[in-house]
Amino acid sequence: MERNSVEIETERKSFASTLNKGNMRSLRSKENNLQNKQDASFLSSFLVELIENIKNTLGTVQTYTQISREKFNDREFGEYYYRSVTEDIEKMDMILNSLLNYIKVQKPIRKKNTVHNIIGEVLKKYQAKLDEKGIRLFKKFEQDLPETIVPDEQLKYILDSVLQYTLASISSNLSMGLYTRSFVLEKDVREGPALFKKDSRHIEIAVVFMGYRKPAEQEKGATTLQKEEPLDLILRFVKEVVQRNQGMMKVEGDEKKAKTLIFLRFPVERRNVVYYQPLN
Repeated sequence: MERNSVEIETERKSFASTLNKGNMRSLRSKENNLQNKQDASFLSSFLVELIENIKNTLGTVQTYTQISREKFNDREFGEYYYRSVTEDIEKMDMILNSLLNYIKVQKPIRKKNTVHNIIGEVLKKYQAKLDEKGIRLFKKFEQDLPETIVPDEQLKYILDSVLQYTLASISSNLSMGLYTRSFVLEKDVREGPALFKKDSRHIEIAVVFMGYRKPAEQEKGATTLQKEEPLDLILRFVKEVVQRNQGMMKVEGDEKKAKTLIFLRFPVERRNVVYYQPLN
């Protein structure tokens, strides 16, 4: 039996209504989840602050208890009072520390902005040298730069060595630049043991400074280590660490502009990396 237009329209509206209800439930569910996460985060922060305040108060109480220890006319009672209060405070402090650690291990922190933090740490180390040589530093960092697969300590070694090389190569009262960006390769690039695959996302750290260093020419029969200067050796060591981490390093010199450019490229970390606050 054929259905009339009224029945078809009624069913269509009913189906549309069901979809809308489903979408509304889904939206409400997402909103509730977000709200729950925000509430949990606020509660954790509130508890941590509350615990720290209680611990500070207990510390003050313990200090005053120790001061008043010898103020009692009855010395024996004074010692008993001191021991009792101190024991109770130590027990309470132990419980609060345990609760604080429990909150910390329940609250993972997403790792982010690691590259820029390490750059800032390394720059701080060499700030006195920058000031001494009168180097003007220019920075241009990409906001929300992705994480890289390179371990923190190895990335710190790479950046520290490159900056050490730069400061030893640049003359006083000149300028240098530090730049970061993320990009997607449009073609495959091979560099030693590393393979940069097409359409894979990477980050780039570029160091540019005024000053041109012509690569030392190697004599026939001489080993690389014998002929390379100390500064060149620094970059050689860096390059090995970069390649070991599936990265690529490129050094370019512009003799006409008396400028040197160092490019460091690393694959982006695809996972969501988290860490936890250090325990007491």
